[in-house]
Amino acid sequence: MSYRAERQPFPDWPFEGAEDWRSASRARRDAYRAAERAAAAQTVPGGVGVPEFKLSSNGPWIVGPQEIAGALGRYAVAPAGLRAELEAAEVWRDWLGWLRETVTRGGFTVG
Repeated sequence: MSYRAERQPFPDWPFEGAEDWRSASRARRDAYRAAERAAAAQTVPGGVGVPEFKLSSNGPWIVGPQEIAGALGRYAVAPAGLRAELEAAEVWRDWLGWLRETVTRGGFTVG
């Protein structure tokens, strides 16, 4: 459901401080926000599921519907015995239910 991958860095903070941020043009702030969002939503070409770095740190990460669908797809083809063993735990059933819900709602964030 997940895979190992190297994350790309977030953009450096291009402002000299809070006052620079506040006085910056809307376009400049929006450009930074867009770059930060792109970094948070990064995917790894060829990866199926959720890259582990999105689940092993506080991000801010955006896990999109395609990543969730890939994870659920991988789970669906796992051996039935393994799925039954995992699903004996309520927390795992809750996790799967939550994933199934978030895939239809645009994903989730890890923050």
